[in-house]
Amino acid sequence: MLTVRRHPDVRSFLARAEPWLLEAEIERAGPLQSARQARVDDSRYQKPTYWATIENGDQIVGCAYRTPPYRVGVTALPQTAFAPLVLDLEAVYQERVSGFSGVDPAASALADLWIARHGGSSSIVSRQFLFLLGTAEPVAASPAGALRPAAQRDAALAKEWGDAAAAESGLAPLDGDLCVRLIDVGQLLVWDDGAARCILGLLHNTPRAAALAIVYTPPAARRKGYARRAVAALNEQLAERGVAKRYFLVDPGSRAAQALARRLGAELVHASVDIDFTWAGR
Repeated sequence: MLTVRRHPDVRSFLARAEPWLLEAEIERAGPLQSARQARVDDSRYQKPTYWATIENGDQIVGCAYRTPPYRVGVTALPQTAFAPLVLDLEAVYQERVSGFSGVDPAASALADLWIARHGGSSSIVSRQFLFLLGTAEPVAASPAGALRPAAQRDAALAKEWGDAAAAESGLAPLDGDLCVRLIDVGQLLVWDDGAARCILGLLHNTPRAAALAIVYTPPAARRKGYARRAVAALNEQLAERGVAKRYFLVDPGSRAAQALARRLGAELVHASVDIDFTWAGR
């Protein structure tokens, strides 16, 4: 029988859940990163925060968390967890949550259940697909160039292209400021054939797993194969470094990004969604 085990603070949550979260650190990145940030400093969040594991006997099968005023976040969950999780959240917040985010169909089902119980309406803010890149193949010879780490001399370009990428995708957090910060940690890369043609941004990069989230080619350089070759080169480099799990986060609204993922042999792992609530007169 499934149980919702609510933890009194983030440290006790991580003591219980961190090994399970690390088994799939990209698929479960939301609760893992939020909990680690809260463990360092939770003073910026409204109280109470919420940290729960969903368990079948002594096995964790999912997690839910909230750092108010932000949405309730969830991992993948079994359908039988939806009703007890909503009841436990109501015990903490009554009807006052701002929305749900995380892996579908769990996040969407929980949002629908919440609205059915409390009224109001919901709206999808963003969606994302998580693909797993396949076996790295040798990089084709064309187009010319090579993948290199971005340097500080690329900061102005990173800012301009990152802002353009965010505007096109509608994913505001993946903007030029983020791209500039990624330079400092070695997670922004440039395809260069004598001039920069394409940028790639890694949001996660550990010895076990990496996640590519930003791919941008300016309009004048499109349809020449730069993005395909750059992502293939990155996949090959990560594989050579021993990174076993190599992911590609894709905006579902971008047919080009989805086509690129499939041309590279990527496999869809899951979809995720961000959902906000509104209430008339509140």
